[in-house]
Amino acid sequence: MCSDMPPPVLSFAVVLYPGVTYLDAQGPMEMLSFASVDAYIKARTGWPTPDVEFELDYVAETMNPITPSGGARILPSKTFEEVQGKQYDIILVPGGPGARPNVISPSVHEFVRKQAPQATYVLSVCTGSWILADAGVLEGKRATSNKAAFRDLVANTSKAIQWVPKARWVVDGKIWTASGVTAGADMGYAFMTEVCGDAFATRVKNTVELHASGPEDDEYAEVWGLM
Repeated sequence: MCSDMPPPVLSFAVVLYPGVTYLDAQGPMEMLSFASVDAYIKARTGWPTPDVEFELDYVAETMNPITPSGGARILPSKTFEEVQGKQYDIILVPGGPGARPNVISPSVHEFVRKQAPQATYVLSVCTGSWILADAGVLEGKRATSNKAAFRDLVANTSKAIQWVPKARWVVDGKIWTASGVTAGADMGYAFMTEVCGDAFATRVKNTVELHASGPEDDEYAEVWGLM
């Protein structure tokens, strides 16, 4: 890429809903937002140029503030209805207590079900993969999730999904699924390396001081008796 040419821009939707775990979304987004079209680092010299930039939307059923499982309330930027005619390049589905099928709004599944087939990448963190499973996105795929919820998830989702108990994150084609909560930051760094380039991702990792774990660096499968 020529230095005087701006990188291509990918549209990126982060899915929000009541009871979401804030860190599931913010773990990866704290790093990926360094490559957003309005990132503050663009005004600074000495930074590598990412291979792509992201145009970010935080989408939810309504514009009402989202109450997460912990932490401050979150303001969506757009509703599912507002973006129903738009196809995103990337969607990120965080997990949380509100991801369970008995409490989540069907509109979340509907949005994911419509977006996933044509998206370039589909990402989830923690029990966000439960949402992907219930939306039919993980049929015939390898995936992982939070180990504390693993048995419940496996028992209540399609038998056509190959759930991987020992993994920090799993990649199957365009689908990236992370284990519990903090694993989203590790997956986010790996994803940033793939799409934004190693030099940019490494600079971001060192800026936020992330000690990144590898995809098989998972002690929690044993902790929760899954191995």
